[in-house]
Amino acid sequence: MIFDQRLRAGERVPQDEIAAELRVSRVPVREAVIALDREGWVTSRPHLGAFVNGLDENSVRDHYELLGLMYGLAARRAVERGSDEGLAALGEIAKELQATSDPERFGALNVAFLRQLLLMAGSRRITAVARVITTNIVPGNFFAEVPGVIRIRKRGVRAVLKALKAADGPAAEAALLELLRTETDSVVTLLETRGLLS
Repeated sequence: MIFDQRLRAGERVPQDEIAAELRVSRVPVREAVIALDREGWVTSRPHLGAFVNGLDENSVRDHYELLGLMYGLAARRAVERGSDEGLAALGEIAKELQATSDPERFGALNVAFLRQLLLMAGSRRITAVARVITTNIVPGNFFAEVPGVIRIRKRGVRAVLKALKAADGPAAEAALLELLRTETDSVVTLLETRGLLS
């Protein structure tokens, strides 16, 4: 509703009305509001309810920069700690990812690629941080909603994989950060087009 501008910045989130519209109890709506609060879409105020936040370009850019730094560190650690088998598995996922343009399939393969990268990094801490900060500013299938990001991601994955195969941790780290920075421009453009940036 926020992404489709049915709820705008500053407006109170009518949880009871949403529950009735969706024909669900208030509990799943409340859980969704809690998740949206964590993601920055809304702010919950005690005894007042939840209110829609406006997104700003700096916050969007910071979100993707943080993702790039975290996954970049994972890529560097994957070079240091990963195995040949892990790299081969990552290569197979990347090959399938390069071969598809279907947003659903691409999204699933992207998740598999990032999970394998985290597995190769061999760090419970990086994996824990990934669970916390890997939220999607764009609801739904990111690769279906944001024009041009499949092409950007394919190019970025090729650069990351090339650096990993060359055992060049700093280059893998830089490639992942650059990938996320480049995608940010597409996300910002989409949010501006939809009138969602304040």
